[in-house]
Amino acid sequence: MRSLATVGLGALALAAIACAREPGAAPAPASAPAATTTTAAPATPAATTAPAATTAPAVTTAPAATTRSEAFSSERAWGHLEAQLAMGPRAQGLPGKDKLRVYLRDHLIAGGATTRELRFTHRGRDDAAPSEFVNVMGRFNPQATRWILLGTHYDTRLWADEDPDPARRAFPIEGANDGASGTAVLLEIATVLAEHPPDIGIEIVFFDGEDYGRADVLEDYFLGSQAHAIKWTELYGASRPDVAVVLDMVGDAELMFRREAKADERVPWLNDILWQAGRELKLPAFAGTESQGITDDHDALLAIGIPATLLIDFDYPWWHRAGDTADKCSPASLAQTGHVLLTALVDRPFAVPRTKPKR
Repeated sequence: MRSLATVGLGALALAAIACAREPGAAPAPASAPAATTTTAAPATPAATTAPAATTAPAVTTAPAATTRSEAFSSERAWGHLEAQLAMGPRAQGLPGKDKLRVYLRDHLIAGGATTRELRFTHRGRDDAAPSEFVNVMGRFNPQATRWILLGTHYDTRLWADEDPDPARRAFPIEGANDGASGTAVLLEIATVLAEHPPDIGIEIVFFDGEDYGRADVLEDYFLGSQAHAIKWTELYGASRPDVAVVLDMVGDAELMFRREAKADERVPWLNDILWQAGRELKLPAFAGTESQGITDDHDALLAIGIPATLLIDFDYPWWHRAGDTADKCSPASLAQTGHVLLTALVDRPFAVPRTKPKR
């Protein structure tokens, strides 16, 4: 993602979609979305345990979660972050990204989600040939007429081009925050939805190719969300989500969100819903009221008229650097993000204004 607060961002989001294609050429046809997978993982038979000894001390168990927000586990989310880092960098062309794509799909299927993939190609400015990218989708409660979209990018950066050490700039980053954090939160939300089925439809989208571009080559960024916007009718027909929230860099140990400025201009009520939940939960990440313009995967959704916003802490010293590692992140930060999403959008109904979002 890039901070572009001083640029005409509304027009830029529209232009970015067009620029995702090779200049001067017709759009590269994206392949048809992969067939929907509806087979959930088989249920595991309950294990038979021996009766507890009468002399064993009584075990005090934590009360069962009464809301989906309470069911969100920071430990499980952190486990997903660590699992991603164990795969190595998840950048384009590296084996770690292929491993992670399988991990995402299998986790969604195991939770009972209806899954599919959007495969598309893109030729970067300096590429000799197009490359294939894959968005991974999972839908919970697909029969519901009302639904929301939760998205994040799962790819990481191939170059640590912002690193102060020139010797490190040609190497990929670990992406503990920039890539793994948002992915970890949505994987844990998928677990919560499997355990506590939602009343509305939830579409989880893991976007590919967000961080593919070289510095200042904007047309090579945000590829997955642009492809999603271009292929929207093929993917969803005339159906639109009530809202879409994109996550990016939500794991900073000193997490502090700012309201995304374009969303504040077009759909301020959506930011209001999230920040109100954050205040009610007394979460420090949502204590601020400042806004900041960031270009990211939500722009392509805003450009086609979907009420969308972005949760990101861009004040992260290790952005696009070799130091973007797990020790800079925190399970508590992942939990703050998950708690707000589930509280504001899933655990209780929210009102959508009748006015269409500004473009």
